[in-house]
Amino acid sequence: MKNPSDQPFSLSDVGGVNPTHQPMRQPNSKPATTPPLSTRDRLLKAHKQVKAKHYPQAVATLGPLLKKKKPDAGALHLMAVIFDQQRQPSKAIEFAKRADRAKPSDASKLIIARALRGLGKTDECVALIDRMLKKSPDNQMCLAFKAGAFEEAGRIDDAESTLRPLVESNDGDLSSFSTQIQDIWARILVQRKEYTQAIELIDQVIAKIPEDKAKAGLHHLKAKACDRSKQYDLAWEAAELANAPTRLEYDPDLHTQQVDALIEIWSKENTADFPITSCESIVPVFVAGMPRSGTSLIDQIIDAHPKASGVGELSAIETFAMQLSKHYQPDAPPSERFGKMGQSAWQETADAYIKHILSVSPNGSERVVNKALGNNKLVGLIARLFPKTKIIHAIRDPRDVAISCYMGGFNNNMHPWTSRVDWASHTWALSDRMMNHWKATLDIPILDVHYERLVADPENEFPRLIEFLGLDFDPSCYDFHKSKRTVRTLSYDQVNRPLYTTSSGRHNNYKAHIQDINFPDYPAT
Repeated sequence: MKNPSDQPFSLSDVGGVNPTHQPMRQPNSKPATTPPLSTRDRLLKAHKQVKAKHYPQAVATLGPLLKKKKPDAGALHLMAVIFDQQRQPSKAIEFAKRADRAKPSDASKLIIARALRGLGKTDECVALIDRMLKKSPDNQMCLAFKAGAFEEAGRIDDAESTLRPLVESNDGDLSSFSTQIQDIWARILVQRKEYTQAIELIDQVIAKIPEDKAKAGLHHLKAKACDRSKQYDLAWEAAELANAPTRLEYDPDLHTQQVDALIEIWSKENTADFPITSCESIVPVFVAGMPRSGTSLIDQIIDAHPKASGVGELSAIETFAMQLSKHYQPDAPPSERFGKMGQSAWQETADAYIKHILSVSPNGSERVVNKALGNNKLVGLIARLFPKTKIIHAIRDPRDVAISCYMGGFNNNMHPWTSRVDWASHTWALSDRMMNHWKATLDIPILDVHYERLVADPENEFPRLIEFLGLDFDPSCYDFHKSKRTVRTLSYDQVNRPLYTTSSGRHNNYKAHIQDINFPDYPAT
């Protein structure tokens, strides 16, 4: 069994699943010694490494090709692919642009478009796709990508108008079109509440796909359509078909041991010896808690304030935490415990983070919120990096959280516990335990925000949230759903709607399926 304290700062390996997001050396790092390889062989080797998700090794393989006076276009493109798959859109754009300049290609342009979409820059993404469509108006991949970007941004009319001419050109028969086109059209139908048509189309597409893993996204979409049309047994069946083929092994006991290790390492006594920065900024704010607990809604409410903004799920602190975990030496003297990742590295990370969030936020932003999913395990580190920060703890009924995660279409490689309701319930309890630990040991302010109260009593809860941040409440926060901002989250199609309460008590629709599961206690709200 793995040592549960191997990664006490990031816990990225929760439950025994190897993390796919690994900190990488930059291309100018000294590569490992390897036998001389031709450019072609080096690219082939790197391609195989990328396919196997061995990203650091791929970077090392590509290093010599990137150090050339004129870097190889294929190597630049593979670097863009690596950063794209690692969800580092800014780096993906940088390398994809360099690759496209060296050797223009639609593949590099699509990476740029996908990264822009990932950054919520829908209009820039669409403008790039439109330039590609000028050369090839019938390119179904580009049409699907454009419509998908609109749909994800909540611009359903634009998504539909993008595909409508194509659909009508074949008298509404979608069977000859790509699966991507059919997938996006089904999503549009779901947004239009045309659930019967959506389910029929999804079933038709599923029947054509041979591999079960490739069907997972469509099964999750069907689960959503069935849930919203109150066909709850069919929704549960579709969610199980989505999760079963992609389910990875998860060890609840190992996960518990990892949280034990984190709490022990981040004890009040140990934390006092850890580096702390001189950062005085009150700009950074963090939302912590389980996914599907209202984190995106909180982010949207804050972003709607004239003096605040959101940066979505920024991974910079998680990346720093993983670097720390590699250097941490618990038996060393306090000043040497982190090796080369000591005081100066913490200060540089804090300063770089502040600079970055201000650069990507509107001018005049006095608070910038980060709702990254791993924040609940990083609150101790966040407090030492940003001593003036404030934390918002998003809380929701564990039964509703577990069901929403199970049906949500999460990346099971990163969050293996989402593929079973009992695993999600166990993880909820661990998250709650971590947050209680932070509240008991840290001096920074932490505000509990219960999802059920937030949606049922916005007149009191919205001002309470904003005033906690030290800002005067502004009525524009009530109009969060009118924002033109693209929200990169599984609940993107929910935070673009006016406030609703129908998701509270969602578990009541699935009583027959969860009756044997032990859920943590949750106070009536």
